Amino acid sequence: MTDGQWLFTLFLLLYLVESLRLQPKSAWLWTSRSGLSRPFLPLNFAGRHLILLPILPPLQAFGNLRRWELAPCSEGLELLDQQNSNHQILPWESVQPTLDGTKLILTTEHQLHCINQTSAKAWLERLQRWKKSPEAAREKDFLKLMTKTLNGTELSAAMKHIASETRLLRLFGTIIFFTCFGVITVIYRRYGDGHEVLYAAAALISLQWIQAILFWRSSGRLAHPLKHRFWKMLACAFLPQHAMRAADHVCEALSPEAHPLAAMSEMGDADKLKLLRPFWKSLQHSTAQSKALQQSAMAAFLKAQNINEEQLIEIPEKQSGSMAYCPQCSAQFRDPTALCKDCGDQPLKAF
Repeated sequence: MTDGQWLFTLFLLLYLVESLRLQPKSAWLWTSRSGLSRPFLPLNFAGRHLILLPILPPLQAFGNLRRWELAPCSEGLELLDQQNSNHQILPWESVQPTLDGTKLILTTEHQLHCINQTSAKAWLERLQRWKKSPEAAREKDFLKLMTKTLNGTELSAAMKHIASETRLLRLFGTIIFFTCFGVITVIYRRYGDGHEVLYAAAALISLQWIQAILFWRSSGRLAHPLKHRFWKMLACAFLPQHAMRAADHVCEALSPEAHPLAAMSEMGDADKLKLLRPFWKSLQHSTAQSKALQQSAMAAFLKAQNINEEQLIEIPEKQSGSMAYCPQCSAQFRDPTALCKDCGDQPLKAF
């Protein structure tokens, strides 16, 4: 490979690395064009997983959505971090919430990574309020929160705001992308190490400086100061991969507190049911103490969407020799009296 090809490959790899984000497994990425995507769960980095942002231009605005991870119950604060498990409950007296950036520290051993500082501060105030409130008030507040996070209209309005706030950043990010990987590549291939390449590189640096100024102004309008804002601005000014992805920091900071199901308002009927079934099925077989609260919010959501629970029941196609199936994971068994170990000894249903 020539020096130019090595440089091109290096910039491409740096761009792909900058397009990766570490997110909790409960996170979902929502873009109006690409839909919903989830982190790559097999790789675990201290409870967080890699997710790849949309990489091809034109660059898209996105929002980070999250499943419900905390819920109040009679015994304390329930951690809804795993499906099909006995969810851990933290007694209210042991919950001492504090903030460390976007990380909400619940106890010395438990913490929650929030989507941004706005969400983190909202959860801090909510937990402080729950500690002092009676059980009925906590449940009412949680139901109100669930209803809000399932509101597709609010999510659509938030995504329009994100798109508006990042429009220029995404435009210049796209221009820098084509300049770096297109214009300079063609000029170098045709003219080699000539003055033309230096002129193109100077144009690229100029675009990066403009992007840095746009990022500084856009991030300055955020409700909460962006962490390491100055250093991120400098990175945009001198490193093309950071300049291309400058809008991502603003998208993350403006992401609303929303459940992935709120995106159903932008989907077709078949996609709605495909997204809804796993959440509904998991909730039906949940062992959480807050199950009744969650089912109440889900029932109201299904009614608003004009979806009956019968539409969500899915019977797998019977395989040869199978006598029963697991209603939760749809695995099939020859022995109808067996239990599905993968789903916590879930009883089977006969075909």
